[in-house]
Amino acid sequence: MFTFQSIGSGSSGNSYYIQTKAGAIMIDAGIAERRLRKQTHQYGMSLGKVAAVIVTHHHIDHVRSLAVLNQKDNLPIYMTEETKKGIFLNRHITKKPRLEDITTFYWGTSFRLLDIDITPFAVPHDSRDNTGFLISHGSVRLCIVTDCGHWTDEIERHVNEATHLVLESNYDPLMLARGPYPLVLQDRIRGGNGHLSNQQAAEIIARHCYHLKTIWLCHLSEQNNTPQLAFDSAMHALGDGPATIVALDREKPSRQYDLEELTLF
Repeated sequence: MFTFQSIGSGSSGNSYYIQTKAGAIMIDAGIAERRLRKQTHQYGMSLGKVAAVIVTHHHIDHVRSLAVLNQKDNLPIYMTEETKKGIFLNRHITKKPRLEDITTFYWGTSFRLLDIDITPFAVPHDSRDNTGFLISHGSVRLCIVTDCGHWTDEIERHVNEATHLVLESNYDPLMLARGPYPLVLQDRIRGGNGHLSNQQAAEIIARHCYHLKTIWLCHLSEQNNTPQLAFDSAMHALGDGPATIVALDREKPSRQYDLEELTLF
C-alpha cells in the first residue's frame, strides 16, 4: 500500500497526504485549519495517522496550519534551516511551531519516516529556499515539484528516477497578461524564481516525463488558469505517452490514488 491524495492544491492552500500500511506523512499544511480537518475527515484521511508534516517552503499557502497541527495534534515537522528562519522571521505568520518539534533536513541527504524514504532537493523559487521531494516506498517513487521558477538538472535527475510526478502548472500566460494582477506581480510569477506556466510544464512533460505512469498538475492559479487549460496543454505535450494526467482541484481533495496499482512493473 502506497497512496497519494491531494487535500488542496493552489493559491488558497496546499497540502498532500501520503500513506502506507505503517502510517502517513503530509507534505505542507497550507490549508486553513477548519477546512483541513473537515476535508481530511470527509475524504477518508486521518490526521491521527500522520507521523510528520514535511515543508517545501515558508510561504503562507504552504504553512498556514502548520503551527496548529504541531501544537494541537503534536505533529513533528521537517524542514530546512532556511525555511525555519523564514517562518520565524515572517511577522504575517503569527502562530509559530514549537522549535523543539522541528527536525532539519538537508538537500541531497535522504531520511526515513515510517517505511518511506524521502530525498529532498532544491527547487528555485522566490522564498528563502524551496524543496522538492522524491518519496520512495519499495520500487514506487513519487516526485513532488511545486512553486518552481525554472527547470534544473537536479530536478530532472530526480524526476528521471520517479514513477509518478506532482508538477506545478500554475498559470496560462494569456490569462495572466489580461488578468487583474499588477505588472510587478505578473513579472514575479513568470520570472525565473516564480512559477511554471502551463506551457512550461507541458514542455517539461514532453522532454522528460515519457517514462512516468501518472502526472498530477498542481498549484493551479485561481485567477490565471483553469483545470481544463492545464490539462489540455499537458495532454497535447504528452502525445501518445503512457502517463495518466490529472489536474488537481484547488479547493477539494482528490480521490485516493494507490501508486502501486498505478505502476506497471
